[in-house]
Amino acid sequence: MRFRLPAVLLTLLFCASAAAQVCRLSVAGLNRNRRVTGDISAECPDPLHTAPFGNWGASSNFGPKRNGHQFDGWCRDMRVCDNNGLCFNLCGDGWYEWNSCTTHPLYKAPNCTMYNANECTGQASTQDVNVLGTQTVDLPVSCPRLSADGRRYESGGCLEAREYTRTDNFISAYELDPITGDELIQSLYFPALTVKGKCNIWGCAAAGSDWLPPVAWDSPSFPVKVYAEMAMVVNSGTFVNPNNVCRIDPLPLQAVSSASFAAGELAADSIVSIFAADLTVDTESAASQPLPATLAGLQVRISNAAGVSRNAGLVFASPNQLNVVLPTGLPEGEATLAVLSGGTVRSQNTVRMARVSPGVFAADASGRGAAAAVAIRVAADGTQTSQVTFQCSGEPAQCVPVPISFGAPADQLVLVLFGTGIRGRSDLANVQVSVGGLLLPVQYAGAQGGFAGLDQVNIALPRALAGRGITAVQLFVDGRPANPVLIVLG
Repeated sequence: MRFRLPAVLLTLLFCASAAAQVCRLSVAGLNRNRRVTGDISAECPDPLHTAPFGNWGASSNFGPKRNGHQFDGWCRDMRVCDNNGLCFNLCGDGWYEWNSCTTHPLYKAPNCTMYNANECTGQASTQDVNVLGTQTVDLPVSCPRLSADGRRYESGGCLEAREYTRTDNFISAYELDPITGDELIQSLYFPALTVKGKCNIWGCAAAGSDWLPPVAWDSPSFPVKVYAEMAMVVNSGTFVNPNNVCRIDPLPLQAVSSASFAAGELAADSIVSIFAADLTVDTESAASQPLPATLAGLQVRISNAAGVSRNAGLVFASPNQLNVVLPTGLPEGEATLAVLSGGTVRSQNTVRMARVSPGVFAADASGRGAAAAVAIRVAADGTQTSQVTFQCSGEPAQCVPVPISFGAPADQLVLVLFGTGIRGRSDLANVQVSVGGLLLPVQYAGAQGGFAGLDQVNIALPRALAGRGITAVQLFVDGRPANPVLIVLG
């Protein structure tokens, strides 16, 4: 026996279903390699139409018919001549178009101003890829599930949407006209299109299918008048968790100086690298300064013990690493560093802030080996000559220090180190550098000025160090050591 469900229960069931979590894809259909051959009489000259070139559009399973550069042709702002030798300018409206009067004696092939392919008998688009339309597709997925060690989500979410297939693929090309109506030229049908996505739990990066040729035509099915290739692209994917149905616990993160990569205290207004699992599916770098608060859909927030929160500036974002510049003026003591996506905390951990946390950049960005430094020689007449202290080759880069020349007897040599976490120093006298075991004062230690969070340290090298060869350099700021790096003294 069947029972009639009460309306209120139906509503609850519907709402529960509608609120289920999904991987939300932005999906677009594309076309390229468009060609037109054979007889087309869609817009031949008559009292309403006096030009052979028509504005074509297309409908597809990715979008409705519209006047939107979906099926661009080849003619634009050209001087054309009919078969009687009468020449005039056409296609002055900024559109790439097709000859829509190939059956008319004045415009039929061969004619090298009307046709640009097949020895002036055919038409081929001079444009590359056109977008047929973009749609949002929600794919049901399960809730993300943590790994046994609790350090990453290993299944569920958009990982279950790593492959998406469309089987109803077609393109219908029309000659568009608001007065006489749109005339169907021909429809093309394509095999299934499959995108193998680059997805993690939280979303998918852009990925595309193979380009495929049509397998059938109609209206008419023969002769074939229109040709194009079709592809599908997933522009992006995002895990959507309506009403927080899935419990998402923040993952742990590790934050270290981007110069030394040493664990420990962090400093305000310094460059910090954050490591955690599956932060994003994209990779993005800041394009300018001031640094953005969001990259690849992520933000970084630091909150002190009093609950005051501020956003960091983002330098670089990738699936498992973020480089950021912490805000200025952060108080010393414990703070909470969190990575957010769409307002949701993705990863977080407790960090300890200090006034300084010195780190020196190495040439291969490893925190060790050849220093990423510059040597400046100042001649007796004040002329300056600079030299990079390292060279790199290979992939990944292998960097080695190169000999630094002290120059003429009267020349002075200054070593310029680059680091971070230094500018919060106390007195300059409390900044020293050990070069080959010799403790030297510094001329300058503070902001480099060209990039957020980057610091600079200038050290005059005495000629007594000449000829030392490979030499360790270590910075000390307010008694705190930085990571040692290497130079070669010639």
